Amino acid sequence: MLQAKSDSVMPALAAKSTLLTSDEAAEIAQQHYGLMVLAQRLSGEKDSNFRLSTQNGDEYLLKIVNPGEDPAVTNMHTMALRHVEARDPGMPVQRVVPDRHGRLDFEIDYGPGDRRTVRLVSFTKGELQRKTVQTPQQRRNIGGSLARLQEALEDFRHPAEDHFSTWDLKNTLSLKPMIGEIKDASRAAELLDWVDRFGSEVVPKIPGLRSQVVHNDLNSDNVVVDPYETDRVVGIIDFGDMVRTPVIFDAAVAAAYQLTDANDPMAAACDFLAGFHSRRALLAEEVELLFTTIVARTVMRIAITEWRAVRFPENRTYILRNTPQAWLQFHRLAGIPHSRAADMLARALSL
Repeated sequence: MLQAKSDSVMPALAAKSTLLTSDEAAEIAQQHYGLMVLAQRLSGEKDSNFRLSTQNGDEYLLKIVNPGEDPAVTNMHTMALRHVEARDPGMPVQRVVPDRHGRLDFEIDYGPGDRRTVRLVSFTKGELQRKTVQTPQQRRNIGGSLARLQEALEDFRHPAEDHFSTWDLKNTLSLKPMIGEIKDASRAAELLDWVDRFGSEVVPKIPGLRSQVVHNDLNSDNVVVDPYETDRVVGIIDFGDMVRTPVIFDAAVAAAYQLTDANDPMAAACDFLAGFHSRRALLAEEVELLFTTIVARTVMRIAITEWRAVRFPENRTYILRNTPQAWLQFHRLAGIPHSRAADMLARALSL
């Protein structure tokens, strides 16, 4: 699945849809779940997400998925949540709430070409990591939490697990046409150099890497911490980018989102990876690929958001909200000699 075709873009990235209103969300909650709620729309690029509150204080998250998303893929996210709940009941992930007919998710038809999958889950209370003071211990705890989640998902299988995702690092070569649309030729060349490097250093080794279904998007908006004890992780949310891919790619994605704006961003990534490694040991052949893979994830963040911003100019500001920071991190990472990065990783993981 190492595609580089110009049409290798997951449909959900290009699909346009009208976001639902809070009143429509409240109606879905009442009609399908028997809940009388106050609905508050949450931010999002593609899906309609709502925080639902009942009079007795219960809270839920209602997701109405973008019509470009394959219902089978959405069902994989649903079943993964159920699987984690069964394998590790104490794992802080959202709990799926069945509708009145016992369905864990279902579709609503809004007209030609506009069928959307609906899912209701418990609401995870706390503070997003992004809004807190980030510390080495917090990053280590997040690393341990991702390792624990991987353990719970290790034997999870689903018919849609091998679907094509542009956000899957094993499809990094498919970014080339996207990067080719960046108007600044020098910047595009910088990104393409790292895509080629990933192609030569990492891609040939993918078949031999241990793989499973993983979260694939553990960014600081998807980690919930205790608002009073912010080093403590109380939730991992948003399973919307799940895919079957190498274990190391999942860790590299999360490490890339723990980078700081400091002159040595790899130090923060090492905190996270040390926490991961303490629970689920990384293999020598995986550690060897870590640095190039982390940089590839920053390339991916830039390429996909720049590409989407052109196609959705009305939402450009939101789509590109984190792209300047991604460019900054990319340039700082790209300036680190590979030997120095490898040495930092080896020390952090006690190798």
